[in-house]
Amino acid sequence: MRTSRHSLIFGLSYALDIAGKNNLSHSKSTAYISVMIGRKLGFTEDKLIELYYAALLHDIALSTKYEMEQHCVDGREMLSKLPLPGDIAEIVYYHHETNDGTGIFHTPPEKVPVSSQIICFTSAFDDKFGKKSDTFNRDLFLEVEEWLEKYKRHFSEEIVAAFEDLLKYESFLLDYSNHETKFNLSSKIVIDDDVYYDCEDITKFARCFADIIDKKSPFTYTHSLGIAEHAKLFAAYLGYDETVQDTMYIAGLLHDIGKLDVSVDILHKEDKLSPDERYEINKHTYYTRKVLEQIEGFEKIVEYAANHHEKIDGTGYPYRIPGERMSELERAMAICDVYQALTEHRPYRAGLSAERVWGIIDGMAERGHLDPALVVKAKEAFAGDELG
Repeated sequence: MRTSRHSLIFGLSYALDIAGKNNLSHSKSTAYISVMIGRKLGFTEDKLIELYYAALLHDIALSTKYEMEQHCVDGREMLSKLPLPGDIAEIVYYHHETNDGTGIFHTPPEKVPVSSQIICFTSAFDDKFGKKSDTFNRDLFLEVEEWLEKYKRHFSEEIVAAFEDLLKYESFLLDYSNHETKFNLSSKIVIDDDVYYDCEDITKFARCFADIIDKKSPFTYTHSLGIAEHAKLFAAYLGYDETVQDTMYIAGLLHDIGKLDVSVDILHKEDKLSPDERYEINKHTYYTRKVLEQIEGFEKIVEYAANHHEKIDGTGYPYRIPGERMSELERAMAICDVYQALTEHRPYRAGLSAERVWGIIDGMAERGHLDPALVVKAKEAFAGDELG
């Protein structure tokens, strides 16, 4: 399995925008403006690539209501474990530092990477104007100029001058404010990056994002990892080769990435969900697909991950896919998801006994929700698990 570094990071950055909720193109817009400024400042191609990925990933630790300081600390820790070029972890750590020393850590500007200062500026700009859906007009231009005049003291003269130069080009704000192009802004930047990740490096990213997903809710702290391990085990039991097993493992890690779109209040709720809340949580598999389908080489992973709530009788969600249109491994992943949910300990109950788990799963198979033949094989594959 291989995928381009650009494709993987570009796709996963959409999940971070989903988590942020405020603006579904924030990472891409920040990356677009950052690289445009970097080019104005004469950055080398290597420094532009570093800046681009730092901008796409700068909100990696903002999936819940973090304090800004913790957001920066956790972001550096997460990114330091990933196979990334340059000093991206340090750039993200300092991305809330201003040129006048009034940032989160009050770091003197000479100690803050220029790339961090650029992202601080572009992120603040997009926080202000990112929700603008109208196309460029004179009022928007004047509003931007007013914002710049009010806040430019917080940023270096070089960064402000580069941005002011960009404003001279009508196309800059036309692209930025046009809803038809907004979600694809960073794809307009030609980045000379021909690096490809193998399965080992892809898995490092998948584990990182699985951790982000599971940390969003204390009820599911190890849910994604548990499904990944069982999905790989089940694929091996069914006779699939190591490449397919690894694909199932990565799909298991990322199967709930769309839950970054779901409110923590819903995820934390112990009582039965209301119809409105159920509607919201049911959207997560749709967003799992939308995130993962942007990544080159993830075609199989998309299906294994995004279809785990589809049912054999066609009553699942979000696409109502009947069993005959689902592959064996898609149907297997659905069983792994139910099995993991029932066996894991949660704050409001302990993991269920083997008898209760398989009783529930057998009932779902009888009702046409799960594949009966695969349920039999799952019992054999997971026979070694120690359940309560």
